[in-house]
Amino acid sequence: MTDGFLRRFRWLYAPRLADFGFALRTTIAALLALVLALWMEMDDPQWAPMTTWIVAQNSRGQSMSKARWRLLGTCLGAVAGVALIAAMPQSAWLLFPVLALWVGMCCGLATFLRNFHSYALVLMAFTSGLIALNAANAPHQVFDIALSRSTYIFLGILCESALAAVFAPSLIDVARREIGQKVGAAIGQAVQALGSMMQGREGAFLKSRTLLGSVFSVSDQIEFSEVEMQHRTRAGDHARAALASIAVVMSRGLGLSARMHATAVLPPAFITPLARAQALFANIQAAMAGPDPLATIDALRAQLRNLGAECRQQLVNDIIAVSGPTPPGRGAGQQHLDGYILNASLGVLLVRLDAALGHLAATQVAPAHDHFHFSIPPWRDRTAAWHNGIRSAGAVLMGGLVWECTGWPDGATFAMFVVVTCSRFAANENPVRDSIGFLRGAIWSVLVAAIITFVVLPDQAVWETLVLSLFVPMMVGGLALRDARTAGTAAPYNNFLPFMVYPGNQSRLDELTFFNTNGAVVLGIGCSVLVFRLVLPFDPDAERWRMRRQIVRDLRRIALAPAIPDPGAWVNRLTTGFARLVRHASTMSDAQTNAYLDGVLSAMTVGLNLIRLRGLLVRGSLPPVGGAAVERTLGAFGAWKGGPPEGLARIVAVTLAQIRSAVDGESNLSRRLDLGWSVAYLEILVRELHMNARFFDITRRFHLPPDGAGKGGA
Repeated sequence: MTDGFLRRFRWLYAPRLADFGFALRTTIAALLALVLALWMEMDDPQWAPMTTWIVAQNSRGQSMSKARWRLLGTCLGAVAGVALIAAMPQSAWLLFPVLALWVGMCCGLATFLRNFHSYALVLMAFTSGLIALNAANAPHQVFDIALSRSTYIFLGILCESALAAVFAPSLIDVARREIGQKVGAAIGQAVQALGSMMQGREGAFLKSRTLLGSVFSVSDQIEFSEVEMQHRTRAGDHARAALASIAVVMSRGLGLSARMHATAVLPPAFITPLARAQALFANIQAAMAGPDPLATIDALRAQLRNLGAECRQQLVNDIIAVSGPTPPGRGAGQQHLDGYILNASLGVLLVRLDAALGHLAATQVAPAHDHFHFSIPPWRDRTAAWHNGIRSAGAVLMGGLVWECTGWPDGATFAMFVVVTCSRFAANENPVRDSIGFLRGAIWSVLVAAIITFVVLPDQAVWETLVLSLFVPMMVGGLALRDARTAGTAAPYNNFLPFMVYPGNQSRLDELTFFNTNGAVVLGIGCSVLVFRLVLPFDPDAERWRMRRQIVRDLRRIALAPAIPDPGAWVNRLTTGFARLVRHASTMSDAQTNAYLDGVLSAMTVGLNLIRLRGLLVRGSLPPVGGAAVERTLGAFGAWKGGPPEGLARIVAVTLAQIRSAVDGESNLSRRLDLGWSVAYLEILVRELHMNARFFDITRRFHLPPDGAGKGGA
């Protein structure tokens, strides 16, 4: 027990060198910002070190990105705050509803953005709220308040950026290497999972789900590396394209593995390419884990292309075998059909893996005249956006009502921190959990600030001793910020500590002001936490149900859309949903989590095969009978309302039987090949609709059977 307690606080008494350097650098930057603000005789100097801690992040790219978007959001928010007061001076009952609508709109739109792009929108919301509420009783000073607030932000960002630049001078080379390492590691994990799937290991499916869930988070991290590289190359675009190719490879691998399991005996023509593929996957994994993966990429890509050529040759051999003057028997014909489908599937997988390696190489050595661009769209939940907007607007109205009804002298501070907290966490996926950590950190900062204010500072009179008094508490907060278990509490503690101490040149904080001001801050944050819990609270079950309904409706759109959807875009879209499920998996049992993840994978597979069937129709190489059967299947998917999929599966099974019977009587090689592809796609559709029937039935909640067995299928 003692060892566990000591390990829990290892971040404090035995920090890593990188963590100690981060805490020391940021503490010095924050104290430098405070000293400069005092030297400049600013009226609220505590906002400068607060900004320094807010923009300080674990990586330099994160800090630069957050600083940039914070500065933009602050400037736009200042303009909005001035406009609100100018339009409604001394009209509180008109100001608060308009401010509530503005904050709600910003928070709702922020739900559709990722990373610090959404942070800029919430900054606009709470900066305009801070300025408007500060100037509500003195509208003639609104411009001065807006200018001073922007000056604090600029000073804090400048100090943090200057200190970080001293400690991290060679960002571009480091960022390029980090991008290559992240993508190389993802490729290594992908080929390891592929090798295991090809060998039929059950654990490979769980690993593939975990990998698909992590692709989206790695893509977000790449954005920060691009910031460090100052967007001088297209390395980030190539990295995202490589990750998207990995997702497609994993989806193809799952489909190929399912096809192998459905085949009673693997065809002889597929055994040799399969063995070579397994060996090649092992070589790629070893190369990606080696000291110089870039040096091996050309040789690995050559091996992939050679193996792809062998798959195509075996495919042609199987086509010739069933098209000769003496057709084989039904059993041999089925074996040849399975052979060319499996070889063709493996060949397509190898092409996508080759593309991933090509993009990895492009992240390190840019091609000539490189104008490549690639982006992964975020998952957009309109219902969550409405909830965030309504919740934030309601909180602003509540804060204004409390201030107006109580006449509390610090009611403006209470209302301001209601706005700050609701805006800060409205766009988070789980605002209840995150805002509780925010409240906990504020309480810790009050306790530490009380000791500094009433015990330490009364015996001091110069800024040098003030800096020494704040150094140790800030260092502790900086170290805690680097530990995942304490980061949620440490971030608000660091942010609020300068505010709670309230340093000034001509004044010292007395007890009455301390408890009134800091009490208003804590109560404002607590009020926001209460709003998050009571007003349209985050419900992971409801979010998963919305996700299921949206996915099934997307399958209908794939079948009906005038233009054939892009397979990569479909995989990327499902991958983002996959990542959300993985992040929220702690609220479900392991069996329920696995069933949901299997359902999303199944939907991804169904969508891809519908796209492929539409591609066959566009090529026009199917015979009239086969084409009509495929069109009926797509029409059935288009008419499906998301109810129990058994009837839809029967329609697909009838189409599959018709196509199978057409294969044996088709003499045209091209048509025979496309009929074979149709058989493969339809077999997968039938299997997925049966195996994940509960997931696809969006007329009811998704639960496992009472015995908890299976994948959630009926």
